[in-house]
Amino acid sequence: MGYISKMMLPPTPSAADLLRTYKLPALRRFAQNFLLDPRATSKFVACTGNIENKFVIEVGPGPGGITRQLFEHGAAQVAAIEKDIRLFPALQTLSNAVDSRLRLYLGDILDFDIESVIPDDITAQHGSWESDESSSTSPIHLVGNLPFNIAIPLLIRWLKQVSTRSGPFSFGYRIPITICMQEAVAGRIVSDALMGQRGRLSIIFQNWFDCHVKHVFSGRAFVPAVNVNVAVIQLIPLKRPLVEVNYDLLDKVTRAAFHLRNKKIGNTLASLFHEETRDEDTRELLHRAHLKSDTMCLTLTVEEFGHLAQIYGDIISRPRPIHEQLDRKMNTKELTFELGETYIRPESIKTKKKSKKDWDE
Repeated sequence: MGYISKMMLPPTPSAADLLRTYKLPALRRFAQNFLLDPRATSKFVACTGNIENKFVIEVGPGPGGITRQLFEHGAAQVAAIEKDIRLFPALQTLSNAVDSRLRLYLGDILDFDIESVIPDDITAQHGSWESDESSSTSPIHLVGNLPFNIAIPLLIRWLKQVSTRSGPFSFGYRIPITICMQEAVAGRIVSDALMGQRGRLSIIFQNWFDCHVKHVFSGRAFVPAVNVNVAVIQLIPLKRPLVEVNYDLLDKVTRAAFHLRNKKIGNTLASLFHEETRDEDTRELLHRAHLKSDTMCLTLTVEEFGHLAQIYGDIISRPRPIHEQLDRKMNTKELTFELGETYIRPESIKTKKKSKKDWDE
């Protein structure tokens, strides 16, 4: 990919003008809120860091307000993935102005294989994930202004891919992600221990990403306006996770811990285990993690949650005594084990309710 310096685009209609020209109102069914003011879109792109001569994947470009600023900040190419086909004429106008360096893709980002749009000359280079410069020199950036109901499911999908170094993260680059979401949700992701916003999202994202809120927009900056503040958050994959742990295990432990966030962790984590051995397994989990049962989940670090998830995985992977699995395996009244022992399900004892006459007798 040749070097492309920052450029001023030739005179073209603004994103707001294109919306009016093509009669493209934001649709509620797509939960669309466009960022159109050039000062706001420039601020958003500045939050991405250095994108000069980089390949940028933009999810949810809308009418192209942010897309235009990506080129003005020096992006070499932009692959824009948009679900609303109505917006393609507006985006095509911008593509013509940048000599077709804007490539358009129609699709739902939650089902889209992003790695398929990355040019071969980038994938063939294959970066070094654990180098200090892997994120700053990454030739790929991910950006987007997405509907609030899409942002977290998409980030979790990317988080899973980072944890396994798959998808767009399979080429050895620690790709920076810059995305808009509700300020309150972004606050949960970056929240530290002992803070009121601390929760499951804090733990799972901070284990694999360096997370920072770069800017906060008023909801009035969007068209149509939203009634909450909107944060621009940047997530950069870590060279190594804080704790080497399976995502599903960490997710399950944190869900249980924060389900009742003001309860003691001994009570919340007990729900992870089968009723037959719940007390015994919970005691073992806390003992091996060097935690007291009255510890509050808000006080635990990411590393402590990661350690809990590792121990939990070890406990549930052990062969379990047959009696613990009895109720799950038995579909008949009688079950015979290989050892020759026989367990018979006791029939429920039916008792006839005594009438007043019976009691009198």
